[in-house]
Amino acid sequence: MKGFLPMKVLIADDHELFRDGLRLIVEDTFANSDILESDSFSEALSQIDRQNDIDLALIDFGMPGIDGFNGISILRTKLPSTPIIVVSGREDRETIYDTLRAGASGYIPKSASRSRIAHILEAVFQGGIYFPEDVLDSLHDMGGPRHSRESIIATLTPRQLEVLMLVCKGKSNKEIASLLVLTEGTVKVHLGAIFRSLGVPNRTSAAMLCARVGLEDGPCSPASA
Repeated sequence: MKGFLPMKVLIADDHELFRDGLRLIVEDTFANSDILESDSFSEALSQIDRQNDIDLALIDFGMPGIDGFNGISILRTKLPSTPIIVVSGREDRETIYDTLRAGASGYIPKSASRSRIAHILEAVFQGGIYFPEDVLDSLHDMGGPRHSRESIIATLTPRQLEVLMLVCKGKSNKEIASLLVLTEGTVKVHLGAIFRSLGVPNRTSAAMLCARVGLEDGPCSPASA
């Protein structure tokens, strides 16, 4: 995780009882954790402005002040490389799909068991993504990009494929830049081109597309920037 430094986790939910429950799960899942709490969207934004080195954010979709898709999009802008998990009592497919499009890394229904929540937290923190299977299966029907493994390889340049593979592994822009010996600005340019070419709105959607077509461990041939 972060060596001997505590892992910083933001829990934002307007129900104190549920925040307490999430805190216990986080403390059990990540032994070395520093937990920040917010009971409104505006307070969550203030916490982020004061401490932008947050490692994981758990955000209630029904919290006062949050405007659904736009709220998650704002959080994604402020925390571009931080895994954001939406926690919500709503379980309709369209709401979940909206959080995916806005850049969330995972979705936890409040009906989920304690062990299931812990499993999702671990998976997402390690660079994975979690959304209900029926939502993933219905992406095509809801306007998701229609691509095959072969069409993605044919569409992107070798360097863009390298960047995409690292996005699929949960790497941040800074980590990608270091691994490929690029500047973060160049990584952002590549990402913009990738998103446009694949017709996806953000890195979460790009990673999910890779997983769906079996491209997580695809080609990473040498290329120049």
